[in-house]
Amino acid sequence: MAWSILTFCAACAPTDSARVAQAGEALGVARAVAVWPDYPSDCRQSERGGLVAGDRLDVAVLKLDRALARQNARTLRCAEWYDLQRRLDR
Repeated sequence: MAWSILTFCAACAPTDSARVAQAGEALGVARAVAVWPDYPSDCRQSERGGLVAGDRLDVAVLKLDRALARQNARTLRCAEWYDLQRRLDR
């Protein structure tokens, strides 16, 4: 009986808060590194219109519109990638 009381009291001893905080910080850093993969290289690219001197106006408009469509599609892909990472992080 006395042994069980000593065991119970020992379990109630205060914890080493610095050690617990350090372990929590290490766990948080490890989790953050594991969750976020490298940013897709495609997301760092930009588009150019590809205009050349002498292009007719209608051709120039079409080239710029296609370049803008490619950049907008890239932006949406990268935003979806980021949103997915945020959902996985929770």
